[in-house]
Amino acid sequence: MSSNTPVLETVSVQAAAGRLVRWWQDTADPLAPGGWLSLVGAGAADGGRVLREVGAQVASSVLVDAAERTAEEVLAEVLAALGLESRRYGGLRWISEVRVLPERRLVLLTQVHRMGRTRRSCEAERLLTGTLKALCARTGLQVIAQVDAPGLLRSGDAGLRLEPAGADPAPAPPAWPDEVRALALAEPRTVPPRAWAALVAGLRADDDRPVTEEALQATEDALQAVLAEHDRWLVRRDDGVGFVDEAVAGSLRRETAPETVTRVNRHMTAWLRTLAPELAHPDGWAASGALGTYAAAGLAMHAAQADHEQKWTTRTLDELVARGDLVAHLPQTALLDAARCAHYGGIGSNSAAADAAYLWDYGVVPATQPAWAAWLHLMATARGDDDFVAGLLASGIRLPWKAVWTRWRPPGGFHASFLAPGVVGETAEVRWHGRPAVAALGTPEVDVSIWDAQTGEPLAGPWPEDSVVPEDAHTALTRPDASGAGDAAGAITTLAELEDAVPATDMGHPSLLFAPVLTVGDLAILGGPGGLFALAPAKGWEETAGTPGRAPLSGPYAAAGPTTPRHAAPPAAADLRAVVSEAAFHPVKEDQLPPGLEEDGARQVLAGLGIPAFDESGLRLNPGDDAFLTEFPWPDDAPEDPDSEGPFFHLGRWMGGDVVLDGTAGEVYRVPGDEDDPVDGMLVASSLENFLAMTAQWLIGLRISATVDNSDEQYALRQHVSGELWMIDDTGSQSDAWMYIFENDS
Repeated sequence: MSSNTPVLETVSVQAAAGRLVRWWQDTADPLAPGGWLSLVGAGAADGGRVLREVGAQVASSVLVDAAERTAEEVLAEVLAALGLESRRYGGLRWISEVRVLPERRLVLLTQVHRMGRTRRSCEAERLLTGTLKALCARTGLQVIAQVDAPGLLRSGDAGLRLEPAGADPAPAPPAWPDEVRALALAEPRTVPPRAWAALVAGLRADDDRPVTEEALQATEDALQAVLAEHDRWLVRRDDGVGFVDEAVAGSLRRETAPETVTRVNRHMTAWLRTLAPELAHPDGWAASGALGTYAAAGLAMHAAQADHEQKWTTRTLDELVARGDLVAHLPQTALLDAARCAHYGGIGSNSAAADAAYLWDYGVVPATQPAWAAWLHLMATARGDDDFVAGLLASGIRLPWKAVWTRWRPPGGFHASFLAPGVVGETAEVRWHGRPAVAALGTPEVDVSIWDAQTGEPLAGPWPEDSVVPEDAHTALTRPDASGAGDAAGAITTLAELEDAVPATDMGHPSLLFAPVLTVGDLAILGGPGGLFALAPAKGWEETAGTPGRAPLSGPYAAAGPTTPRHAAPPAAADLRAVVSEAAFHPVKEDQLPPGLEEDGARQVLAGLGIPAFDESGLRLNPGDDAFLTEFPWPDDAPEDPDSEGPFFHLGRWMGGDVVLDGTAGEVYRVPGDEDDPVDGMLVASSLENFLAMTAQWLIGLRISATVDNSDEQYALRQHVSGELWMIDDTGSQSDAWMYIFENDS
């Protein structure tokens, strides 16, 4: 039995309903002790009939058809049927509400294998590997899911395999024509005739040369005869053509050679991209008609399957995702679904797909395509992706608002440049030497910084609460209605005066943008835990700017990599300057280096960049301390000995232990404070340069972590820190010292 083999009990279709009811009635039945089971085989119609029979026999059971639905939509419908109010608030609080239901409930899900807007969709996988397990784990719910695709099941999954009963299904033609085989390779299940013709052209093509519109028209005309001849299996719909039974499409897809699948998807990706000017619409491609609907739903998924000669190659999708003019028209879930499929469960860094994943975690799921495109514009602006921004602005989408400037760490952001200004709790309009400006009030330690309202340029601050406006700034900082710079009557000198100027307006988002929205001239200034930014709103923008802010019921869509400025350099020791300030560094003169320090790399770092003085989160380095670079004898009672015999030189303290530098090998160690020290792994860096680079990433992670009030992003942030540490120094990063505070700080 393979590791991916589910445990299925075989029964006849006639006996299946009774067997499932017995499982429901007997909580000790070993069929599926985990609380859910799958129903596989004998055709979708048979499985659906069995579940409807079970529903008729089990009072208060919930029956939901999952076909063409997302995991989020299926879960929302289940919770609504159970009468749970928590579904309205989002997040995972519904789990605790399910746990206290007054009685056991049975949930029946039909056609799980046909979830998603496209045939290749990962929505069924999301439901089966994540949402469904959460639905059953420790809640008292029991679920039966019809999954007529055994490949979706995993080792340990349990259920029933149905044996066919009755007459054999109607025989298929002895040889399916190319036209029908091509239709099965469509991603959306309803295919406009013109897209069907393009699929046929891709199936028959011997190379990647474009197919002319004249050839497509001829093929489209010929397809009418194919449709008439195969009306037993094909059906004409308002927006195109589809299969009467999706099982036929699934069978044809499985029979198609992988190289043919790749060729057709590559062809469809290229063809749909050429249609962009024709499909352009201010409300997105889907608003342009049936072909635009197909392109919006299917382009990204076709691109996700266009490179599968080599399993881990995602070049075609990655190139698509970098194109703002195209991505602006793709629904959020279409982009996420395709990216997750292409990247086998994860999503890369610094792309619109990663942006979509992080916004999803915060419940930013705009109802309209223009509003979604506006959020993509904001995210790309924040990470400095000028090419994507330019493409998006040329897409033809009518943006309800667009970002003008950002001083904001976007969700997923992990870089020193995203640390300032930090958390912005409130904003107020002011003047700085007569210039329209924004005063940003930070939290929880109140400080004030001043930013140019039109450009985002930093003008002054930050000033701590106890001296909100230094005396030398009293003539510069004035109220908006003051006559000009130096107007004593309009001068702002206290924190109370700034707080009085905060507008009594709504917030942009309950956790992501909780500062009241501030209007300065033609701009709207929004702020929150990531800082602040300015938007240029269009008329009626308020109707599209706000989002419910409801965290997804089904949890994160996919794991995305860290977001950094587009042209950011790889992590290095110099990054620490941006974190603790340039002034904190103290180079050591060559003639003051201890004679036993022989390792050239360490000597160069100490004499060049130097060591910074700081004391933060348990790590203290102080080049001005008398103990700095003094020889440190390795303790006789240390739990382990280093490979080197030293000598070792003192750098500082970390969580009660000493940080020392090996003068011979250049490695950095944390020597435990005592025998009960909870941190394993004394070697924390293979070189002093690596130690400083790792310290920078560690501090960036800690400072951002203090501002994040979202459990999904907190989890992702820990992965970012761990991953960056490993990339810098795979050996030193294995010490528990680096991640101890992230994993143990409550």
